[in-house]
Amino acid sequence: MPALWRPWMLATPWQCRRMLLCRLRMPLYWAIVLISPMTHASAQTARDIVGPTPLVAIENEPPARLIVDPPLAGPLAAGRVFIQYRAENMRILPVFGTGALEVSPRVGHVHITVDDVPWHFVDASGGTLILVGLDAGSHKVLIELADPTHRVVARETVRFVVPPHADATNDHRHAVDGSSHD
Repeated sequence: MPALWRPWMLATPWQCRRMLLCRLRMPLYWAIVLISPMTHASAQTARDIVGPTPLVAIENEPPARLIVDPPLAGPLAAGRVFIQYRAENMRILPVFGTGALEVSPRVGHVHITVDDVPWHFVDASGGTLILVGLDAGSHKVLIELADPTHRVVARETVRFVVPPHADATNDHRHAVDGSSHD
């Protein structure tokens, strides 16, 4: 094998062009790899987006906050209410009881009360709240952020109007025995 032997010496013309393009692209690749960490210095970190890791206790946790958006307009026009919310400084998880008060970062859930009824329901999914079957007209939804013992630490009220809608199939009530209620 001669000292100047290169793998492309036995390659087809197409393979030679491909290898040449690869050799020309390598300096560009390394320039991007070396420069990209510098350009992302101002970008948000994972901690900024999802919060602190649940694997390490947090000293002096800031108070929990509840952020609630108004209902999404598209579904609301059809009589369905989709309310997005998020909690800061509290993870929404199905964990309850006094023992869970010692968990850090803290955990909790939300209580949802519709139109001042004397009862509420609990959501521990952290997902979008979906309400169906509301009559056309004004409504309000109270969303309360609660600790694992159901002590409310923050609350927000969302007011909205369900417009009259032609969607006659909006009735999502289900019979307990699974039969139709027609």
